[in-house]
Amino acid sequence: MLFYPIDYTGTQWYRDPTVPYGIFGWQGVVPCKTEKMASRLVHIVTERLLTVKEAFGRMEPDELASLLIPIVEEELRNEPYGDVWVRILHPFLPRILTHVVGQLQIDIEDILDLRAVVLEAFVRDKVVLVDLFQKVGRVELDFLVESGLGFGFLLGLVQMVAWVVTPKPWTLPVAGAVVGYVTNWIASE
Repeated sequence: MLFYPIDYTGTQWYRDPTVPYGIFGWQGVVPCKTEKMASRLVHIVTERLLTVKEAFGRMEPDELASLLIPIVEEELRNEPYGDVWVRILHPFLPRILTHVVGQLQIDIEDILDLRAVVLEAFVRDKVVLVDLFQKVGRVELDFLVESGLGFGFLLGLVQMVAWVVTPKPWTLPVAGAVVGYVTNWIASE
């Protein structure tokens, strides 16, 4: 329910795309909230862990330029008179690309909008975001699954005692809400 289905499954009769449920259907919470979750992920990574300038600044311009040379030459070959351009520019490409990479390192935050790039990638392929959340949150998710039986049993006993003491119809939904809040609290700890 948290991760699957990736795309909304059900009738489109009435559905707000910002929530995982419709009148008759469901979409996993993570795929439904892709933009919001990807935006938070980019914020955490770029604000708290590593800025784009720091990450890009760690690259050696010469090494990156040498990796780019075959790609640039291949793209040039696709242009009219591409082979001629490759022969003319080949001796100068390492120096040009090293200079370009050096300038990019200085101005990378003005040129690259990392948030937009990551958001577009996650929106285009929601499976990647789901896989990321599953891998990163594996320990917490395993804890929830393994402890769910025990906590559910204990909270069920409390609910049963509440029903025996006060056999009123309202006790079941109230106990259900309490179980939900307690489970969420335990999951967030």
